Amino acid sequence: MSAPVSTGSTMTNQEIAKAVSPSRKHVWLIAAPKSGSTWLGAMLERALDWPRVPLLDCYDRREQEIDVRTLTLHPDTDIFTPHQHTRASHPTLSIIRQFRIMPIVLIRDLFDTVISLRDHLYREHHIMPWAYFDETVYTLSPEEQIDALIDLVIPWYFNFYTSWYYAEKQGLCRFLWMTYLDLKEDHEACVRRVLDFAGVERTDDQIVAAVQDSRGADTRRNVGTQGRGHTQLTEEQRERILRFTRYYPKVDFRPLGF
Repeated sequence: MSAPVSTGSTMTNQEIAKAVSPSRKHVWLIAAPKSGSTWLGAMLERALDWPRVPLLDCYDRREQEIDVRTLTLHPDTDIFTPHQHTRASHPTLSIIRQFRIMPIVLIRDLFDTVISLRDHLYREHHIMPWAYFDETVYTLSPEEQIDALIDLVIPWYFNFYTSWYYAEKQGLCRFLWMTYLDLKEDHEACVRRVLDFAGVERTDDQIVAAVQDSRGADTRRNVGTQGRGHTQLTEEQRERILRFTRYYPKVDFRPLGF
């Protein structure tokens, strides 16, 4: 295992980046929550077979921003960072460029996402960084819970998507878009796209094996039925989600199901 680089408190990100080999490949899976990222991450982790390096040391309610110290791990070895729910910002984009990170940005139909978020409340927890919920959320009716998610969480999703949309449009970062539908329709093709983007060679047999091996992992993919948002949300709820798009007339929201 490569030793981490010692980082003094006065070192800049640029100085730290110089200690990392310029030939190191680093693939980072950035994802909207409930977009199939655990599933895709499991397949990529097996296909790449690189050290797994999360870019943060804790979760809870905090925004999942980069902890630069983690980037000093394995300075001479290719690394893979599993899914992280991180918006694009100038500091984050600067780190991506300085450390030559190759991001994969995974998104999903926003109407289906709302239903999966309600599942999340019961199957996982109400603690999340995208909105503040306490235990009283479980006293609400199912329709009220969905209303709360639309009002409090969905604005974060628009922030997330729009930040990456403009990062690409303004030429601030080169990354690979991927959707949950892509993932559902052809697992192997998605893995191949990431490998091609990263300049990594793997045989077809290796990719198939990575996909098959990932099925034994806890990837939560059983909760991701396509189309539930369009059948389970009311017309009024769908209209409230649609209303957010009107604040961004220059943004193409079709990849989110609009």
